[in-house]
Amino acid sequence: MENPLSEKGFWRLAGLIRDRLCAGQMNRYREVQTQVQHLMSDLAELDAVRRKLILCLARGWTAAASSLADEAVRLFRDLHYTGQEAVKAVEKPEPPVPTVREVLEELLQAEEEFEGLEYNPEDEILSVTTDAVELEGVYLGDFEVQLLIPALGDTDHRSLYQIVALDPHPSVRNDSVTHPHVTDQHLCAGDAGAAIEMALAGGRICDFFMLVRSVLTTYNRDSAYVVLEDWEGSSCYDCGSIIREDDSFYCTSCENEFCGECSSYCHRCEETTCRGCLAPCPVCEESTCNSCLTTCPECGRILCRDCREEEKCPCLEEEPENEEENNDNNSSRSEGGEAAGEDGEVRIVSDAPGASQTGTPVETQTSEERDPETRAPVLTDRLGEAPLLP
Repeated sequence: MENPLSEKGFWRLAGLIRDRLCAGQMNRYREVQTQVQHLMSDLAELDAVRRKLILCLARGWTAAASSLADEAVRLFRDLHYTGQEAVKAVEKPEPPVPTVREVLEELLQAEEEFEGLEYNPEDEILSVTTDAVELEGVYLGDFEVQLLIPALGDTDHRSLYQIVALDPHPSVRNDSVTHPHVTDQHLCAGDAGAAIEMALAGGRICDFFMLVRSVLTTYNRDSAYVVLEDWEGSSCYDCGSIIREDDSFYCTSCENEFCGECSSYCHRCEETTCRGCLAPCPVCEESTCNSCLTTCPECGRILCRDCREEEKCPCLEEEPENEEENNDNNSSRSEGGEAAGEDGEVRIVSDAPGASQTGTPVETQTSEERDPETRAPVLTDRLGEAPLLP
């Protein structure tokens, strides 16, 4: 930025501002002309309806006359709206365009009030810098108020100036909100908006900068983009709500910050953990973090470390029942009876003495070992060496 310290530079800048103000005044006259043109167009349409109605009445065209009456009602409503807009354009307050000397005095006063006035001749931007702003204990930094001189002739005063944060301390909710009343470098002036427009229209440059500074150093909770209560702190990683430093909880598993509603703790290591990093142990059903979960060495089932150390896995409780069932099956076989082998043979178990020469109580009978004449089964001993008579 260039600061025109010479008197000649100030005179040149004052003349440029006055020229833009004169162009803005001509734009207001053009707006009045536009509204009058709209009004004349509506009147022309209404006159056409009048002539058509005369013809319908002369020839007795009732249906056509009814349609034209509806069209006339619409035009009356348009005329009412267009007339109001034309009146607003004509009656809009129009301060007189200041002289070059009056603009120069405003520039010199602004330089003294803000201890410096900066001007960029390439972009035609005139700016001042405020002191550091702090509202209700929240530090926001200093701001640069930039006045776009080429836009002085525009009717939209929001495009005339912008607020740039030189040491940004934006809200944690929205990075584009650098001040409770500034978003995307545009100021929500509130009740001061009309006074700012009048100051710009009248070429009162110093008054304009002072009014903007007053808005920046004042806090109005009802018109704030982000209230100061939600300005600082951090955002909950889960729900996105703003949490203050004293109310935030750090998850040791995913290493993010959470609010009280989205955080909990591991029932084994008692470390603070978010709800998303906790899982119930399948055995004890207690909330457990990933670090405290392990697997059973016997069956591979996932469970917490406490359940593993205390041998609470269900597979360990099933083993005694299986052993008891095996013992019952063995005792039933020792009492005698029949059992089927894997090859389809029927084995006869007998405890009778002398059942075989070897004393083995197990005899074997197959469907192929039968007497060819009587078809009676032929019994042999276990080794098949000596036949036994039935």
